[in-house]
Amino acid sequence: MALPRIAAIVLMLALTVGCGGDAVTARTPAEAVTQRMKDSTGVKVARLVRLDYGENVFTPPAEDDFIVPVDIGEYSESRTTGVLGATASDLTATYYQTNVPDELKSVFPTDLSSMTTRAISIAGSGTYRYRADRQDVPAGKSWLHSRNTECEQLLRAIGSLGVRDLVSPEVLRKLAAPASSPGEAIDGVATVVHAGSSSQVEFGVAAPYDDPALVAQLRKRYGSIQVSWQLWVGPDRLPRRVRLTSTDPMAQDDQPETAVTEIDFTDWGSDVLIDSPPPDQVHETGTCLGPEPY
Repeated sequence: MALPRIAAIVLMLALTVGCGGDAVTARTPAEAVTQRMKDSTGVKVARLVRLDYGENVFTPPAEDDFIVPVDIGEYSESRTTGVLGATASDLTATYYQTNVPDELKSVFPTDLSSMTTRAISIAGSGTYRYRADRQDVPAGKSWLHSRNTECEQLLRAIGSLGVRDLVSPEVLRKLAAPASSPGEAIDGVATVVHAGSSSQVEFGVAAPYDDPALVAQLRKRYGSIQVSWQLWVGPDRLPRRVRLTSTDPMAQDDQPETAVTEIDFTDWGSDVLIDSPPPDQVHETGTCLGPEPY
């Protein structure tokens, strides 16, 4: 028996509302991000990174009686903001030195504004980097540009967990694999949280054309790095926040032993338009440029 006309309309409206804006309701964060990041739409991101170099090691007093900490690092904190699109990103990072002992603040540089870095990465075009102090950029130019296949291979091999990686389906499936538990409200949105830990290289994804010997070497070197994570997702299954704690027991004196990273994702589905810099302002380099500032 055919449905009455009014009943059919009601049923159609119910199905449309139940599906939201997408043809298929997302069941996982990987599906939700794939559905939301299309064409010119993307997401805004804010990342905070805090580095711990372990216990400071002090040099013996010199003739001028200054005692200088060795393991203080180039910076101890970075803050990154910007946008991610389906095939590109535009991120700017500022850096801070928060672990300088009070007695050395007058002699140790704490103004790191010259390090402010903007990175534009476009799929198929590589990375463009602008740094406030024009480091390694010749006169008359403002940006460095590189598409280094060895750099890309290294990031794949060690399991890079940059902002872009955290919204990739492969990484999201791993992050969301542990059973969820009730999470805190983020920006007024109820969430559930997935928490787990593993070796960082478990996030590595080697391409068919990667050098297997180099991949094995890189994974051996970085295999000691352990990562624990928390992934908060909303009712729409979209990531709202990710917190990573990375520990490297093999860190050298000038490298952090621990890094704590927290990334907030907001305005999913917002319009994102990312263009490459003017060609006359770009200097080509063979140097490995990461796809985002750290």
